Amino acid sequence: MRCRLILAVLGSLLVVSTALPALAAATATLTIAVISDLNDAYGSTTFSPEVETALRHIEEVRPDLVLCVGDMVAGQKASLTEDNLKAMWEGFEVAVLRRLSRAGLPLAFTFGNHDGPDTPSFARERRVARTFWQSRRQPLAYVDARRYPENYSFTLGGIFFAVLDASTATLSQTQRDWLTVQLSRDAARHARVRVVLGHLPLYALADGRNRPGDVLADADGIHAWFCRLGIDYYLSGHHHAFFPSRKGSLRMIGAGALGGGPRPLLGSDRPPAKTLTFLSLGPTGKRFRTVTFQVTDHLRVIPLSDLPSEVHGFNGLSVRDDPAVDGGCESARESETPQIPAAEKR
Repeated sequence: MRCRLILAVLGSLLVVSTALPALAAATATLTIAVISDLNDAYGSTTFSPEVETALRHIEEVRPDLVLCVGDMVAGQKASLTEDNLKAMWEGFEVAVLRRLSRAGLPLAFTFGNHDGPDTPSFARERRVARTFWQSRRQPLAYVDARRYPENYSFTLGGIFFAVLDASTATLSQTQRDWLTVQLSRDAARHARVRVVLGHLPLYALADGRNRPGDVLADADGIHAWFCRLGIDYYLSGHHHAFFPSRKGSLRMIGAGALGGGPRPLLGSDRPPAKTLTFLSLGPTGKRFRTVTFQVTDHLRVIPLSDLPSEVHGFNGLSVRDDPAVDGGCESARESETPQIPAAEKR
């Protein structure tokens, strides 16, 4: 199907011309797809139709990178046998990983709680997940992969990425030390954008997740630490609701779910929807432009103006990252960049 998107950004206004929009900007050198929470019922080896819809559109857009911020399979249940666990990962390989590989699209990921959380109770799940990924290392420009797949860093087009294991609410001192070292490396210090991936967010965003254990503990302390390290973006999942926010110098993107159980944002009357997000960055840009589609009922852009301006969680306030609020000269220039069909990108 031949479709195209004419995307004009004036503040947070998005104008959509057709159902399957094109995304890559005429001057953009990088496009990144962000997916999360693909899992369905415990032990499931198949995926919902929305995962297929998202993958099909990713193949059309042909981004430079696909990021998955956790919950690729449906574990975290003690009754699952080792054969069950292996079957889930085989299902993921068939439905998702091979498809991306055939399209030449590298995948960077972080473990979610359903992928085998880093706890003694689910050590077997983590062992199976680790074994799966150690033999399927993705073709990325690694800076440090010694702790792969739990922790690793890599670069792409002047962007530095670091992956944390935020599958539980507590970041170990080992991980903290590792991340501090990564951000001190030349690759990070000279990067134009520094991105960290982890499954649990800092601040509560969604109904049913507004409680301790579903966010990183000591969110304000981690936020201050991230800012000291010079991290520009923290990408997370788990809450099954899309919301981009900013606090100080740190921008946070909570990715919505593609699998079971999308959730409404706290205080929002908007129906929950499964979502797919694309990030694009111009050759001199230092801030991503974000375009998110709801895939629950066809493929349709979610304008930022449809989201609440603030989300009040039990552990802090999340303020929507609205380009109209702090759009600066650089943001304005990037927002005015016209869009071209994704097929012309490569």
